[in-house]
Amino acid sequence: MDLQSTYGTADHIRGFTPLARLLSRIACLLLFSMMVLTFVDVAGRYLFSAPLPATYEVVSLMMPAIIFCALPLTVLYDGHVTVDLLDSIIPAPLARVQSVVVHLFSASALGLITWRLVIKSMDQRYYEEVTDELYLNLWPFSALMAVLCAVATLAALANIVLVITGRKIRG
Repeated sequence: MDLQSTYGTADHIRGFTPLARLLSRIACLLLFSMMVLTFVDVAGRYLFSAPLPATYEVVSLMMPAIIFCALPLTVLYDGHVTVDLLDSIIPAPLARVQSVVVHLFSASALGLITWRLVIKSMDQRYYEEVTDELYLNLWPFSALMAVLCAVATLAALANIVLVITGRKIRG
């Protein structure tokens, strides 16, 4: 496994660094909160026969929030899982084309997911969908996921720009 610097990632495009720091802190805070809630719920259930009400529901809302906070960061730092079986034999000019195609495909897929999340959010708002126990509106959660997915799409597009301009190092 190669450890490479973040030079050449979309992180060096102005405006992404503060957003990356904010998203990583939010994801860490959510993960820690989820851990504490689960611990208190399990301890309360087995030690005092009194679990926290609606913990399952809150944790099930926190999990996608963590995932969608980490998604822009993963794309931003080009940290997704890759298979590099052919990378050593592909010439540099062809590798650049391959990288543009891969990032373009990623941006297209993320754009499609963003579009569907926006539609889902609008439907949830129209039909006034709520959670089972706490009666929280669901549309703000899916709208936030759509925004974070749109940020990930922009990061993928930024990676394309870096590859085309030659500022992205070959991984």
